[in-house]
Amino acid sequence: MKRLSSLPTPSSTKKTEVLYGAKSAVAKGVQFMKNVKNRMDITFDSKAPSIVVKVKEYRNGYIDIRRRGGKIRAITEITQDNINYCKELAKIVDELRHLDGMKGGIAVSETEYMATTILQEAKPLTQVIYSNVKEIVEQGQYIFDILWSKAIPSKLRIKEIEEGTKREYIETIQDPSETQKLVTRLLNSASEEILIIFSTVNTFYHLEREGILQLLKRAATERSVKIRILVNSKDLMKEVEQKLKEQSQQIKQQKQQQHQTQNEQHLIDVLYFSKTLYTKITTLIVDKAFSLSIEVKDDTKKTFNEATGLATYTNSESTIISYISIFETLWIQSELYIHE
Repeated sequence: MKRLSSLPTPSSTKKTEVLYGAKSAVAKGVQFMKNVKNRMDITFDSKAPSIVVKVKEYRNGYIDIRRRGGKIRAITEITQDNINYCKELAKIVDELRHLDGMKGGIAVSETEYMATTILQEAKPLTQVIYSNVKEIVEQGQYIFDILWSKAIPSKLRIKEIEEGTKREYIETIQDPSETQKLVTRLLNSASEEILIIFSTVNTFYHLEREGILQLLKRAATERSVKIRILVNSKDLMKEVEQKLKEQSQQIKQQKQQQHQTQNEQHLIDVLYFSKTLYTKITTLIVDKAFSLSIEVKDDTKKTFNEATGLATYTNSESTIISYISIFETLWIQSELYIHE
């Protein structure tokens, strides 16, 4: 066994060390599990479920913790390849969750911490980091708790794999620059339909400076995406229509220069709504599959980043249907208003 020198600690009983070799690594893991009093929280990548199930020292250690009344929470990445191992793992832990892209592994108890970066399917660990230093244990617990809050129940992930169901999510975005990038990504990915409600005039101008009109026009002319836009000003409606025509001419000229003869379909409609909205939320719906709601924090600011607050991004079917219903109601009212 090779061991790195322990980090200096106030007490000789407190240590942090790295152990090499399967024999030493497994022995330390077994001792770690024997020391668990109330709980063991553990994370590992997609290879690890086979290790826990197949290597008796680990499996028996898990069983013994629970026999003594301890609780085990585990996070791993559940895949098509390891799903059967995960079903077995779920039987010997109190709760199993899934998180995409897990790497390596950490384990935390009340007083100890272990970690590894080297995992091989159905084989014992060959290298582990161990510590009983309070600050390191607390840091490991903090990391686990963050990952736990982001992970989903194993039953949901298994259902996704076995039944091909879609995972629904709702994400809150706090950084306006990330929201801006997401707007661009969604518009570039649209293949069928884009619906937008601009809650304020300035919100439109903020996004115009970020190139949204060009993205919309390209979506319509190059991918035949149907686009409908609602704005809250008649003057803005006319301005948007004029600017879209200018964008169309620019794209047409570029295509002629590139000797492209593809037929263009102008599929963008713009209407304004006279009904007052009681919230300053700009809403983007793409392909009836994704929605992005952007809060206007301070409409007097000059840039998108300064003016924007929180944003909510989701693929939840019920949420998207609600947003579409709101959009269609406003659209119908706007059409009726124009024809009065």
